[in-house]
Amino acid sequence: MADSTARCLYRAAFTFTEEILSDFEALYLKKKEITPATRVVLGALGLVGAVYFGLQLYRGGFQLAYVGYMLICSILLVLALHRPGKRPDETTKKYRMYYLNKGATFVIDDSGVELKIEGQQNYARSKFREIYGLYETDLCFYFVIKGKAYYILPKASVEGGTPDELRAYMQKKCQKHFLKYELG
Repeated sequence: MADSTARCLYRAAFTFTEEILSDFEALYLKKKEITPATRVVLGALGLVGAVYFGLQLYRGGFQLAYVGYMLICSILLVLALHRPGKRPDETTKKYRMYYLNKGATFVIDDSGVELKIEGQQNYARSKFREIYGLYETDLCFYFVIKGKAYYILPKASVEGGTPDELRAYMQKKCQKHFLKYELG
């Protein structure tokens, strides 16, 4: 890390395997899903809103606010009915292209996290406050620093403590809780 006085607490050395990247892909696609309960709520709100504001437009004539509300309700209906494909997008393809079979070293110290990938001159480093999402599966921890930028850390490679200890440490430092995804 940039701070030479930072004490290394956890580290890992691993190779990005097909299994790790498949786990990432499954998590990434699962995060994009809308749950059945949410679909029901969106559909109900969209349908009721479209009918109500449609009747208001019919009775009262053209009013821009009612048209806007109808558009919002239509979007809710589209979200409720839309079924995204179960295929990788550009993000997961890039991770596969740049990471598959590459060695990686991961360091977590007092100032944040750092990931170095074999064959790349640059490395990724983030302070804890820059991590806005903590996710996990049975296989890996994921630390999200941007919309589509993930630090991937296989639990089996963690040194310096157990995965449970690392989870507790990251939650405390990032002031967030891990969201667990069941991918099976």
